Amino acid sequence: MDADDNGVPSLLAGSVNLLRLFGTDWGNDTYFVLTHKPGRSGEVCEFPVTEKQQIDQESLVEGMNTALLKLELSEKLDTDIPYYFCARNEMQNKSDPSTKDPWAHMGSETYLTLKVYKKFVPVWFAVIVMTVCLFFSSLFSGLNLGLMSLDRTDLKIICNTGTAKERQYAKTILPVRAHGNYLLCSILLGNVMVNSTFTIIMDDLTSGLIAVVGSTLAIVIFGEITPQAICSRHGLAIGANTIMITKFVMVFTWPLAYPISKCLDWCLGEEIGAVYTRERLKELVKLTTEFNDLQKDEVNIISGALELSQKIVRDVMTKIEDVFMLSIDAVLDFETVSEIMKSGFSRIPVYEGTRSNVVSMLYIKDLALVDPDDNTPLKTVCQFYQNTCYFVFEDTTLDILFKQFKEGIKGHMAFVQRVNSEGEGDPFYETVGLITLEDVIEELIQAEINDETDVYTDNKSKRRRKDRKMKTDFTVFAEKSENQRIHISPQLMLATYQFLSTSVDAFKPENITETVLRRLLRQDIFYQIKIKKKEVRPEAYTVIYEQGKPVDFFVLILEGRVEVTVGRENLVFESGPFTHFGTQALMQNMGVAESPSAGGQQGLGSLQSVNLDSKIRSTFVPDYGVRAVTEVFYLKVKRSLYLAAKRASLMELSRKEESNAGDAFDEEVEKLMNTFGTDDNRSQGSPEITRTSSQQVSRRGSPQGLSNGPVPLASSEQFLIVTTPPPNDLQSDETSQLLQKNT
Repeated sequence: MDADDNGVPSLLAGSVNLLRLFGTDWGNDTYFVLTHKPGRSGEVCEFPVTEKQQIDQESLVEGMNTALLKLELSEKLDTDIPYYFCARNEMQNKSDPSTKDPWAHMGSETYLTLKVYKKFVPVWFAVIVMTVCLFFSSLFSGLNLGLMSLDRTDLKIICNTGTAKERQYAKTILPVRAHGNYLLCSILLGNVMVNSTFTIIMDDLTSGLIAVVGSTLAIVIFGEITPQAICSRHGLAIGANTIMITKFVMVFTWPLAYPISKCLDWCLGEEIGAVYTRERLKELVKLTTEFNDLQKDEVNIISGALELSQKIVRDVMTKIEDVFMLSIDAVLDFETVSEIMKSGFSRIPVYEGTRSNVVSMLYIKDLALVDPDDNTPLKTVCQFYQNTCYFVFEDTTLDILFKQFKEGIKGHMAFVQRVNSEGEGDPFYETVGLITLEDVIEELIQAEINDETDVYTDNKSKRRRKDRKMKTDFTVFAEKSENQRIHISPQLMLATYQFLSTSVDAFKPENITETVLRRLLRQDIFYQIKIKKKEVRPEAYTVIYEQGKPVDFFVLILEGRVEVTVGRENLVFESGPFTHFGTQALMQNMGVAESPSAGGQQGLGSLQSVNLDSKIRSTFVPDYGVRAVTEVFYLKVKRSLYLAAKRASLMELSRKEESNAGDAFDEEVEKLMNTFGTDDNRSQGSPEITRTSSQQVSRRGSPQGLSNGPVPLASSEQFLIVTTPPPNDLQSDETSQLLQKNT
């Protein structure tokens, strides 16, 4: 309720007001009305303009001259004139109830006068205005968070890397967001203006307490919490779609917002945007891994790239004592070259005197034209190629080293030096380690790079790789055996081993293991035939195989040329090195069932079958002849020695499966290889000749057992000679029956 300058109260038309009246002679039957005509107290009241209102009976207290009156004002009341009170007691005349007293005027004094006012706008319009204000309040609050949280740096990033819609939104917002303080002032002024208007209108429609509580709850829930929660996730889209409203508000509030923004620019300086240091950027990538589309390896690469300039060479180098190196005084013989191959490195540092004095670098490709038989000094090779060494200090950062490695001018390997000032002498440069491009890349990707030659997982922990396949130690082929009367070069020994284990079925790993094959090659199995120049016709000593004559040995030509005569037609052709003959002499099968024994594998058979074959005299009758036509070196393996090797292979496999191989096994294998009977006269009895089918044609049309030869064979016969041993050599009747059945 308001009052004018004279103290006359003003009541809202159409409202219900509770008035407290003071006076005497009141009762339950007292009523009041309003009139617009002034008069004196007690006069008859004319022209009442409101309905009669009764005194609140509950407010009447005996002895008290006050009461409450609930006054209802019609909206039709005139707001330009004052109104006065009139009263009467309707139950006073009890003799004639139908007769009522006239209304008595209460007077025209100021304190007995009322005025009526009406609202400036209608209620329905006020509700619309309040709704619009609440909408703009939520919009300004959301834009304040959505637009101001996107600085110019973020918007530029989105313009370059976002989706098509995100790029369009960012380009729309960027010109407005460039005026950061001006935009902030405009949004805040607009927000305060609509919130104030909303509160005033609500206060006009309701009482003060209701207006305060209602406006607070409405603004907090619908004008702050909800829009900010939405715009924190979709601020870019909402800001772009409401950009015209934002521009209008900026123009509307320009007289006040622009000067304030200029003052802020002058005081705070230009808005730069979000700037990330190396540490912050690395941490940002790690913390947002679960929300972005980066894989773990990609995060590690980013972190490694950011840390590259903070790590120095000393932290990742391989210490000089762990580096495989060669002395400048070394000789490039077979043993040295084998050690280089075993190391698996393609670049070998060369030192002089001490390991810390590196003088040159040897590349594996430099050995392409070096023959180990020439025993070329390493110093000669180094002086010829003059491979320079690249030195860096131990405190060099990895980013600088990586840049130099990328240029490739000084190679991809560097030796790490430090200044040694210990002792009384002058300081000097000391080589303490080695670093390669691989080491730098490992730090860059934050992971170890393991190639097929790595022995350890990394150069710090020195943990050996469990999945690495050990390479053959070629230095064993350089060892000379006392059992051999004729020695061949280590290179030829290695070539023989590789050819037998890969190209001849009888010596492949499924029949003879690699360990046993190397021991077999150290036996006295190499032969030489020298041809005299004055000889006109071939002598008997030049014949290796005689056509139709039984043999029990295998031959592999290593050096020289041989003449091969095949079939009844006596077709003749020449063969050279690494031609082999007589494979059937080693692998003749007597028909004894082979069941795998403990430790055996498919292809090796069993120890029982090998022992039985060793007691059976079996020879191979070739339908071709072989004789030397030049000086020839060849390998000759007899059947008895081959069976010993096969037995040793079975024993090796059985011991490996039992995981108890040791020195006792090595001694047994050595005993088998050296002492197994090679005398062909162990068995006695009359030979029994059995005809077999002709030999099959092997590769290049040559007979089975020949490795080459272009001439196809006509049908011929071969004979298998089996000598039955005496019964005391066979301890089992079942074995004898099997032998007799197969013979």
